[in-house]
Amino acid sequence: MANELQGACHCGAIEVTLEVEKGTALSPRHCGCSFCQKHGSLYVSASSGRLTIMLAQPERVSRYAFGHETATFLVCARCGVMTAAVSEIEGRLHAVLNANMLSPPLDIERGTVPVADYEAEDVPQRLERRGQRWIGNVTIVEA
Repeated sequence: MANELQGACHCGAIEVTLEVEKGTALSPRHCGCSFCQKHGSLYVSASSGRLTIMLAQPERVSRYAFGHETATFLVCARCGVMTAAVSEIEGRLHAVLNANMLSPPLDIERGTVPVADYEAEDVPQRLERRGQRWIGNVTIVEA
């Protein structure tokens, strides 16, 4: 039996559905990079999960990549919510989801969530970590 978590950016241009098996840990974390810190993102992922990102208004989605440009951040250009980061690894899309957009909100004690520092990783290390930890079954659908 699977748990289905749903959410959307503030204006509804980007909607998400995350399916995980019951009892699966979502391993919440904050990324220490300046982009994620400025957005206040709280990421969750489960490598065995399935994430569907519905771009209800694709023209309102801004894609942003920086640094190594190995991940693309999906940001709503209308309401400003950073929804997810996606990375193509060996021909397959992986993602982390910003838990702040889930409704109802997850019961997470935010003060206890670690801030991760990935600055020392080179590109192969970064992609290996994402391949192991990020959501491994991702579909982006444009309405």
